[in-house]
Amino acid sequence: MRLQPTQRVTVQDEYEILASFEVIREVTNGITIDSAAVTADAKGDKIIKKGMPMAKLTASGKFVPYNEAGSDGSQNPTVILKHTVNVKDGDHVVGGYEVGKFITERIPVTVDDTLRQKMPHIVFA
Repeated sequence: MRLQPTQRVTVQDEYEILASFEVIREVTNGITIDSAAVTADAKGDKIIKKGMPMAKLTASGKFVPYNEAGSDGSQNPTVILKHTVNVKDGDHVVGGYEVGKFITERIPVTVDDTLRQKMPHIVFA
């Protein structure tokens, strides 16, 4: 007789990105992602991974994934995305973190000194 629990369901993106729950602040009322500014993959999906730094476009006020080489506001991230989202069907309002301590290896972009300086309220551990 086997008494050990077995995992029956695997939830996509169940991994934890927060390194600490002590000091976190979520965005009030979420952020709106500009689906038109997100590039589609081969299947037509516009997936943005959990943990992605997000930046506000100066023209529309909507958020897009961080782009270090951008000049439209996408180069200045302020929020870490809380959940993976697919915006292929249009703009989405999603949750994000303004303040927190995150596991560097689980952030879907390279965490370098430039990103650390641009996000002073985010700690990458």
